[in-house]
Amino acid sequence: MSYSHEPVLLEETLANLIRDKDGTYLDCTFGLGGHTKQILKNLSEKGSLFSIDKDLEVKHYADLISDKRFTFKTSTFSSISTLFPKKSMDGILFDLGVSSLQLDKPERGFSFMREGTLDMRFNNSSGVSAKDWINSASEKEIADVIYFLGEERRSRQFAKKIILARKTSKISTTKDLASIFQYKGFQKKHPATNVFRGIRILVNDEFEELKNGLVSAIKIIKNNGILAVISFHSAEDRIVKKFFKEEYQTFFKDIKLRMIAKIKPEKKELQKNPRSRSAILRIGEVEYVS
Repeated sequence: MSYSHEPVLLEETLANLIRDKDGTYLDCTFGLGGHTKQILKNLSEKGSLFSIDKDLEVKHYADLISDKRFTFKTSTFSSISTLFPKKSMDGILFDLGVSSLQLDKPERGFSFMREGTLDMRFNNSSGVSAKDWINSASEKEIADVIYFLGEERRSRQFAKKIILARKTSKISTTKDLASIFQYKGFQKKHPATNVFRGIRILVNDEFEELKNGLVSAIKIIKNNGILAVISFHSAEDRIVKKFFKEEYQTFFKDIKLRMIAKIKPEKKELQKNPRSRSAILRIGEVEYVS
């Protein structure tokens, strides 16, 4: 099965990220290589690009890129400062979206649009699956995850539905979970959307990984280097915004992180790629001060 993935805010990312075509860059979410391939096209023969991804299946697609300037490593966001030397990167990109490789494979259990085992782990060799969690968590735990991580206002109501459903039979598949919530054709989105998102964020510890990843990124960015982050929902963007604005100061006393751009997709991209509708690209510049 072949997969395709349309990189979001591609032109804007390249224009802001790559200041030196001879420089060294890091793409923290290889996915299917959309941003990675385009970054490579915009570097000189002296430039270099590293990419990481915690999804074990991604390495197969990274290995298809035959370019001496490119290196792939399986890693988490939070580990990048241990993989690369301090002040070694001219620019770092985080694309926080879920890739087509994950959404389009039913057995990964990310999408309620395709029936498969309820897993949702980016790295399914470790951690607790969505299926194990949803069948053991308390009603309050479920409600809190749906509300705080999934940003679902009907969290308590939905948690009650889940508890009631699992009393009848174990929730094992994406269809089992999605069918708990009645979808009506006139609704803009399926009522299970925020439920799935909240559980996915939980089982992958996405918010902590993001926070730790941003700190790790600052450690390896050169003076006047660029930190670019593409987020896809408000809870995610709040973490990025807070870090850019003030939180970085908790960890670093010798730098200034100046946000130089906040970019949303233009109408043309929205029409071509509806997935981009909630995307926000934030660009920060790192300055080392004495």
